[in-house]
Amino acid sequence: MNVVLYNPRAQRSHRRLPLSLLALARVVPAPHTWTLVDDNVDREAALALDRACALPDTVLFVTVMPGPQLRVAVPVCRALKARFPHLRIWWGGYFPGIHTDACLAESWLDGVVTGLGEPTIPALLRALASGGGLSSVPGIAWREGADVRRTPGAPIVASSSYPDFPYERVDMQRYAARTFLGERTYNHHSSVGCPYVCNFCAVVNVYAGRWLPDPAEHVVRVARRLAREYRADAIEMHDNNFFAWEKRTREVADGIVDLHLSWWGEGRIDTMLGFSGETWEAMARSGLRMVFYGAESGDDEVLARMDKGGLRVADIGSLNRLARRHGIRPEFSFVLGTPGDPEQEAERTFSLIRTLKRENPDCEIILYLYTPVPLPGMFDTAAAGGFAFPKTLDDWLNPPWSSFAQRRNPLTPWITPRLIRRVSEFETVLNARYPTYTDVRLGRAPRRVLQALGRLRWEAGVYRAPLELRLLHKLLKYRQPEEMGF
Repeated sequence: MNVVLYNPRAQRSHRRLPLSLLALARVVPAPHTWTLVDDNVDREAALALDRACALPDTVLFVTVMPGPQLRVAVPVCRALKARFPHLRIWWGGYFPGIHTDACLAESWLDGVVTGLGEPTIPALLRALASGGGLSSVPGIAWREGADVRRTPGAPIVASSSYPDFPYERVDMQRYAARTFLGERTYNHHSSVGCPYVCNFCAVVNVYAGRWLPDPAEHVVRVARRLAREYRADAIEMHDNNFFAWEKRTREVADGIVDLHLSWWGEGRIDTMLGFSGETWEAMARSGLRMVFYGAESGDDEVLARMDKGGLRVADIGSLNRLARRHGIRPEFSFVLGTPGDPEQEAERTFSLIRTLKRENPDCEIILYLYTPVPLPGMFDTAAAGGFAFPKTLDDWLNPPWSSFAQRRNPLTPWITPRLIRRVSEFETVLNARYPTYTDVRLGRAPRRVLQALGRLRWEAGVYRAPLELRLLHKLLKYRQPEEMGF
């Protein structure tokens, strides 16, 4: 059987290893063969996809995140099925895992992998090759007549239980990305899940608070391979929470210090506040340059409603000061527009951001609007107000849902156009006064011009109608920090 792994275009300059597909590739059993087509780095991706899918006895696996990938994946897969009726198409990833019924409403889609692919793909390929039933394959959904059938997922195990990623089968040079971390930045994922259950986070839908980390020695071995074989000078750790366990963090930091890498990862404020001073010093020595944190809100009541595990606004400030002392830049993400009094919450968050920037100008700020995730809590409030997800993929592709995944127009009944405008105006002034460190294309002179013009509004607290700053952002092709992420 011919296996084709397709990574739809995600966003501009997205030169990151498609780890979800490499994870599948490493478990494709012989005698099946696999081909990886990555629309993010391959200029001839459309032609390569056509050639691969034209072969008989082919199954196409597509990883689909909401937003840009979904908008690409739907027309591409629909056209492929029309040209090659023999082709079997299976989707996996966050979007089909959550919105399975909407995906399976499409006649051209054969099925969905609803959980981790590694335990599912070998069993699925065996079933497809033999022509047998699918009921014994773990973690999938498919149509039988008018019904959608589902099987329970396999037990989750650590990624290190499987073979290493097959780097040797892809052109690693194409994935050596120039980022704020380095000239040859690669990405890695060293754990499965997250040990926390924030009720607005899609990770909870899949892992329900389970977290299985690779051993520190495994992480160090991968880092050394990337540095020595592929000349990596920087690594992005794409774990949902890399820093959940201090002992492992310390062992990784000590194990890579001699590589002189720069690196980045995601962590939790309350967890890392509990790290010892020695661990913070070890992280700094190892080249840790930035950590992404879900700060979420400047309102303690909202943090409690989000199930943030006792995180308080004061903790955000403490982490900001602690990180500055150790020279590790914090990247704070805020989710505005939750149920309750979203306008008051936004103003409190703006006030907190101003304090964070005053105490540590190097901290990064990312702003989102809350988008409902089907978990008990805030989603129930949204549903009670009439919020409901689309039933078809065509509806997902059309306005206003086409912008839903970017958290710019969340379609929740309590968010007003006034609030959306207020957040956008604040963000524009913030990004002028403090241009993101992550936009490596923004030169020193343009950065100074932005800062000079933004300073006037920032210091006066005047955010309304920043037309001159928006024009300047457009002329400079300024890229906001969330655009530079993975």
